[in-house]
Amino acid sequence: MPSCPAFLKDPTGTFVTRNIVSIHLNGLDDPRQALTTFCRALMGRDALGGYFEPIAPDRLPDAYRRLLAHDQHMTLRLREHFGQDVVLRVLASQVDGDLYQRRIVLSLAESERIVEVGLVRIDLGYTSGAVRAAIQEKRTPLGDVLIQANVLRRIEPKWYYRFDTGCPLLADFGAARPPKAYGRLGVIYCDEQPAIELLEIVYDERVTDE
Repeated sequence: MPSCPAFLKDPTGTFVTRNIVSIHLNGLDDPRQALTTFCRALMGRDALGGYFEPIAPDRLPDAYRRLLAHDQHMTLRLREHFGQDVVLRVLASQVDGDLYQRRIVLSLAESERIVEVGLVRIDLGYTSGAVRAAIQEKRTPLGDVLIQANVLRRIEPKWYYRFDTGCPLLADFGAARPPKAYGRLGVIYCDEQPAIELLEIVYDERVTDE
């Protein structure tokens, strides 16, 4: 398996890297182990701090079930839900050969409020040169890149989670750090190859648990 660097923060808040071994989600079947392994590979051992629980999709609050329990790109569902465009910001990224990974946030174009934080791992070997360049340009959300390139793709959410406010990842929401958020971990197949693994955590401050 290829080695790749993980994103960590040093005491000054700067992202640094270390080498780890990539483990594919398709080789795992336990949702807790899968999330822990995925996040540890990208952020280190304490990425989650234990502040999460797997949850069945039918136990998600209604608004979050509509946001997460589907086989569409999250950018499309977020635009539909919030009624405005979303903007990508890459907090950290690293490429090692064909293995590219990044830590991102998506914010609303009008209010600049962060509505999604996430981790993404991409095998660029399954992408064309144009798609690779667009991804590494860091300007366009991943879903939009794949749609615009008309890539044959299949989105497979594998597990869903509830995250409590103590989860270190929720700090990426900034000043509006949520008391609770929900997310999904899954795979995007490009031409039926498992090219992309991603964690997507969403929050809408207007919604309370239902």
